[in-house]
Amino acid sequence: MLLYCQLVIFVVCILCAACLNFTTRVSAFNAPFPPQPRQPSKSGVYAQRPAPFDSSKAYPESPHFFDYLKFDGEPSFDVLAKTRSYVATRGSTDESTFAPDYVLRGGVIGPLTRKDLRETQAGFDLLSAFSEVETNPFGYAVDPRNPYRCFFFEQWTAVHTGTLKAGPTEIEATGNVMDGPVSVTSVHWNPDGQIVYESVGNVVDRHEGNTAGKAAVFGLLHIAGLKLPGSPGSPVLRFQQRLGHLLGQGGRSFSREQDVPRWWKSK
Repeated sequence: MLLYCQLVIFVVCILCAACLNFTTRVSAFNAPFPPQPRQPSKSGVYAQRPAPFDSSKAYPESPHFFDYLKFDGEPSFDVLAKTRSYVATRGSTDESTFAPDYVLRGGVIGPLTRKDLRETQAGFDLLSAFSEVETNPFGYAVDPRNPYRCFFFEQWTAVHTGTLKAGPTEIEATGNVMDGPVSVTSVHWNPDGQIVYESVGNVVDRHEGNTAGKAAVFGLLHIAGLKLPGSPGSPVLRFQQRLGHLLGQGGRSFSREQDVPRWWKSK
């Protein structure tokens, strides 16, 4: 009996010590980080930046294209304001806003050149098929590692009230309401004030909404009944994309390798 009591006391002591150690670690984790120096930009706006990081050590064979997109690191314009203005006028944006070497990439589409993107968009008459379309952008923030890059969130909502024309496919109005998940978009500007790269439809939590984790245009198609596989690397989706290219239907899901700007390195 004495041995049993000693064993119980020993275990309790270990557990108390472990809890104390865990609490100490949590307290240290929650402690505020020391403030980073605030550095003025050419525009006079101060930005809090992280400690310097030499990314070349992470990519010893060749620089990542994200390093190329940092350019000189000091934009002469307000990236945040310029991004807000661009988002507010999407759909009627002048083509001069986009750089000649523009690329768009999504979770399951791209890289797409501007030319291929325009031609693909022309094959989907989304505004006739959906009403009450709202992208609901919020949470704009400039990348602390790259002042030419701006992030923001979106959460699309819409109602399928018209015939959806997707290539040769036509889907009559269902009346279905889209409640998409929150997704992240990032816009990269070049020193000339043109958009050179956009990353779109990056879902924060695939369990949110009623589109099976699909955001933006893929969410619209899903709610209308065109339920394409939405997972990156899906062999079914890759087959459908290549078949569509072969048949010349529905535009392009990614541009031909020879048409993609040379700065793009990732597949």
